[in-house]
This record gives sequence, structure tokens and C-alpha cells, in this order.
Amino acid sequence: MSSTKFGFIGAGNMGGALAQAVSKTVKGEHVIIADQSCEKAMELAEKLGCKRADNIEVVKTAKYIFLGVKPQVMGELLNSISSILAHRDDRFILVTMAAGLKISYFNEILGGEYPIIRIMPNTPVSVGEGMILYSASNSATEDEINEFCNALKMAGRLDKIPEELI
Repeated sequence: MSSTKFGFIGAGNMGGALAQAVSKTVKGEHVIIADQSCEKAMELAEKLGCKRADNIEVVKTAKYIFLGVKPQVMGELLNSISSILAHRDDRFILVTMAAGLKISYFNEILGGEYPIIRIMPNTPVSVGEGMILYSASNSATEDEINEFCNALKMAGRLDKIPEELI
């Protein structure tokens, strides 16, 4: 089993800010970053002391898989990773920050009921003064949600709300 706890697909403004926050509480060896731009991923990985990877490695090895891509390309990403997720035999949690895409969308596209945490962060997370509203699927356990919140505590405040309020 891999030691990777947090994997980020997308190292843009928000994905990068969340990776920075996680890297303040989790050792770099437990964080991997992938991005369409290998240079962007490498630059952020070096800055944070973690590893650059590709999407496949993130999906195969991370416990918490942050999907930090734009909503209009999420379907394409999910289609490219669905078979990998279906064949994993260990526990993982998908974390999405895609505006407008509900938890049910992910389960429908992926063809299964996966543990999912849907977040709506704001830009001050990059300086530790942010607000992250989140909602979780029924299949995400309280221990997993607590571990997730603890890892992101350096981003700012986290509040759980019903998904329909996101």
C-alpha cells in the first residue's frame, strides 16, 4: 500500500493553494501533485517538498484525491480515471471543488458510489485565512472527514453544510 495520503490533480490557483495548506500539516512524502503542465506541477512540488506525478499515479495511490480541474473538463477527467478507481482495492476519497457539480454527478459518471467530499473554498486559503464550505457523501466516514479537515486546517476555517447550500 502506498504512503501517499493526498494527491492533487490540478496545480492551478485553488489546487495549488490547497496543496500548500495540506503541506503545512502533512509531510511532503505523503503529498503528490499532477497538472496538465508538467512544469507547473514540478515547480509546486519542489516548493512544497513533495513529489510530482501524473494523473494516473495520483488516482492509483492517493487516499484523498483532489480533483482540481475546471467543471467543463471534469467529465473527461472522470472518464479517464473511472476504470482505475473501479479496480482499486483500498479505501480512497474523492475531493471535488468543481462549481455546480453535485456529488451525484460524480457517482453517475463513475458508475459507482464512492466516498466524496465536495468543497467550495475561497481564494484566501492561499494565505491561511480562507473559508472552505464542505459537504460529504454518506459513504465518507466521520474519521475520514476529520482527517481531511485536520489536513486542511492551515487553509483557514472549514464548515460542513448541506450540499444543497453549496
